[in-house]
Amino acid sequence: MVINDVDVDIDNDVGQQQIVDCQICCSPIELLIQDSGWGLEMIAKRDDE
Repeated sequence: MVINDVDVDIDNDVGQQQIVDCQICCSPIELLIQDSGWGLEMIAKRDDE
């Protein structure tokens, strides 16, 4: 299994929505990074979901 590697800038990325290209299939992935109160939570969805 190949893993997508995503860097998170805690100062600037929390609460932001980003579109990144999948490193495996090159399709766009929508990322939302949130502070859940227990740590960071990353939600990733494909454009077709």
